[in-house]
Amino acid sequence: MVDLRPLLLINALAFMLLLTAGFAHIKNPDAPELAAFAALPALDLSPLTGEAETQPAQSTPSIEVEEDEVFADVQDTATEVSATPASPFAPATDATAETMTAALDPALSTSPVTGTAPSQVPATDLQKADLQQVTAPPVGTLTVRSNVHDDRVRINGQDYGSTRLNLELAPGKYVIEVTKPGYKGWSQTVDLARDDQLIVHATLEELTQVEFRNGTWRHGVVTGQGTYRAADGTFYEGGFLDKQFHGNGKLQRPDGARYEGEWVNGKKEGYGTLKLPDGDTYTGYFQRDLFNGEGTLTKSNGDIYTGHWVDGKLNGEGSLTTPQGLMYVGTFVDNEFGGTGEITYPDGTHYTGGFSKSLFHGNGVLTYRDGKKYIGQFIEGQYHGKGELLNPNGSKISGTFKFGKPYGQATLTTPAGEVFTARSSEPGVCYRLKSYRATQCPPMEGW
Repeated sequence: MVDLRPLLLINALAFMLLLTAGFAHIKNPDAPELAAFAALPALDLSPLTGEAETQPAQSTPSIEVEEDEVFADVQDTATEVSATPASPFAPATDATAETMTAALDPALSTSPVTGTAPSQVPATDLQKADLQQVTAPPVGTLTVRSNVHDDRVRINGQDYGSTRLNLELAPGKYVIEVTKPGYKGWSQTVDLARDDQLIVHATLEELTQVEFRNGTWRHGVVTGQGTYRAADGTFYEGGFLDKQFHGNGKLQRPDGARYEGEWVNGKKEGYGTLKLPDGDTYTGYFQRDLFNGEGTLTKSNGDIYTGHWVDGKLNGEGSLTTPQGLMYVGTFVDNEFGGTGEITYPDGTHYTGGFSKSLFHGNGVLTYRDGKKYIGQFIEGQYHGKGELLNPNGSKISGTFKFGKPYGQATLTTPAGEVFTARSSEPGVCYRLKSYRATQCPPMEGW
């Protein structure tokens, strides 16, 4: 097999000389040396390649060269080139030959990636790959996180929904805003560069300042501490829970009523103080807006009710005092004396016993300020039933009473100790004990 490397080297040298002559001709077409070089006849290399001459013999004179001489010249030339390090033409080693072959004929070179000739790789695929590298827009990655759910994210004014967000954005400056009703808004400006991977953590602080004004809950905050102003003049300051007064707070109504204390779901519940428009003041426990539990009601006239309340009324043990000096201690039923109790009137009259609807009822002892005393049964505030009326002078009437007066047979005892019997049906007629003789009744109070 004929070694073609010397031939390829000669072709490369000829090609470079022609290329140099062409550039020089373009720069200075009148140069005589280039014109002379252009007039040189082309070399006939057919004896080396064994191919027939394609040009007419008369137009291109042939040069007779022996094959051994050609190879000898080529070898000498190769030796000289290899001995000159600065020469761009390296010895025609196998690698150099392949490189030169690729430079002279790209179709003969192999792909450095696939090891195949470029003609076997579609040109359109290479072009697409190059196009993608040139036209692919530069991007960076922006990740947004927050400490709450159901928030809203806006980036440069555009809504991106809620976190978590993973976005690919063009390099540039971005203003990130994260909001949620009931929370203080959060914002941050970032500079995103190409291939950046920024992670932004938004921390939203819950708003606890409630403000209701002109019919609107500002910022959507309905739970926490704040104020409430209604169009009718109602004003509240304190705790809220879902738009309801909750916790400790102060309320002022347009009619002048005021309340300061505990609330549960918009109703007075727990301990507090209520001042009513008529001047009455209650301090104590509430339930469902009503007096419930231990509490004290001070009326505008000075009366003071203290005790156990049920649904706004005194029920159970309690007391009543008045500026005039009346004092009651005992059981109440729906704000009235009921059950048993003890009452002292301003004039000194004192009663201990049963009550019904604030009247003496049942067994009791009534002592007047002058010393007179009744011990016995009462109905609707009057002596009624078995009883005994004791006078300050020592006399007494024992027997049955009806609507405050002796009724039927009674026993009369004088201050001296004499005992008579008498009937209410026979006024003024008395009988001594163990005697059937009628006599005049002694003077006696209450008979």
